[in-house]
Amino acid sequence: MAKKAQVDKVASPADIKLLNRQRILDVFKTGEKKTAMDVQSATGISKPTIMRTLQYFCDGGILRSAGLVDASRMGGKKPECFTLADRRPIVCIALWPGRITLAMSYLVGDVYNIKHYEHELEQDLDRVFTYLKKILKDYLGEEGLDFKHVYGVELSTAGTVDYKSNKLLYNSQSPGWGSNIDLEKYIRRIFGSKIVCYVENAGKAVGRATLLDWPELNRQRVLTIFSTWGISACLIDSGHVLNGKDSLIGEIGHMTISDSDQAVCNCGKKGCLEIMVSIGRVKSILQEQGEEQLAANITFPELFEHSEQGNEAARAAVSYLAHRFAIALHNISLSYNPDIVVFQGDFAYADDFFDQCLIKELQEFRYYPQNGIFRTEYDRRELSVLAARGGSTLLKKKYFATIENELKNDSM
Repeated sequence: MAKKAQVDKVASPADIKLLNRQRILDVFKTGEKKTAMDVQSATGISKPTIMRTLQYFCDGGILRSAGLVDASRMGGKKPECFTLADRRPIVCIALWPGRITLAMSYLVGDVYNIKHYEHELEQDLDRVFTYLKKILKDYLGEEGLDFKHVYGVELSTAGTVDYKSNKLLYNSQSPGWGSNIDLEKYIRRIFGSKIVCYVENAGKAVGRATLLDWPELNRQRVLTIFSTWGISACLIDSGHVLNGKDSLIGEIGHMTISDSDQAVCNCGKKGCLEIMVSIGRVKSILQEQGEEQLAANITFPELFEHSEQGNEAARAAVSYLAHRFAIALHNISLSYNPDIVVFQGDFAYADDFFDQCLIKELQEFRYYPQNGIFRTEYDRRELSVLAARGGSTLLKKKYFATIENELKNDSM
């Protein structure tokens, strides 16, 4: 039977109306005040269509009038400005071992009012959230806000997350919490049933933030490595974060690096990367090198500083760390093959010696192209701030996706 020739579908008036509304809405996602002329300059859409759409958005509570702008030097009628109508904030919570961080963002713009609270997380979640509610009440009160004024809450923590149910599957840093923990239930107890919630793995929240400042990475394969209380990663393919069925994609801290290592990880297995590149392992190496005093209270930034200064014991430890990461990155490359690897947290302070050892060992793999392996970057920005920025971006996307779905339904 002969195949029928396919005919290109002609866009209907409803399709064109929807596209115009989406393009006009995009102009306001920056949060800046815009006139009809600004919108026309950005989109090329006719002014009558823009004016009808602006009125439609104002009637729907999506935009509001922001008053008149100053007249130009040539005089004339002052044009009206418009801006997003929804002024509800987003609250980002980093519920991390040893410290809770709060940050705020509106539906447009960056995070601000970042506050840290030193706090050892109890094994009893009710106690954790009782304390969290107390500091949140004071935090919002400083802004003249109450829980009911908040649009959404993003909570990042250690462990794997079921993104369909918003449940924390397991947190090896707080094993007493149990498994399949309904953190959304705890959030709603504080903020009410209508709050928009998102629970995120800390490493992935931090990883997402790289796309905000390096937009070129939205077109590449990216691996960010989160290193602080543990090791995890965020794998991003063309702007999309990979999670997998059980959200195990990125849990590279529990990748087996050596089956002969006897140290038991919090996950219950031996030979995990997380244990082998821990500060405890570094101290053992320094002690073996006769540097007991240096080992006593060493931190990763201090270790890399001593290595940079040529300390042989520190370089022995750094060489060991680079070797272990080279094994992990070699194995990851066989299945993911990133264009760029970004170290964040403790290992962002790595010196040139670490980078040289890492690259030299990776280059021994003959399957890499002659023009080199992936690019390495070391991002030393505050992790909890990056987590807030990455997490708030998710809720902003959710907000605008909801509006765009309403636009589609309205155009049908």
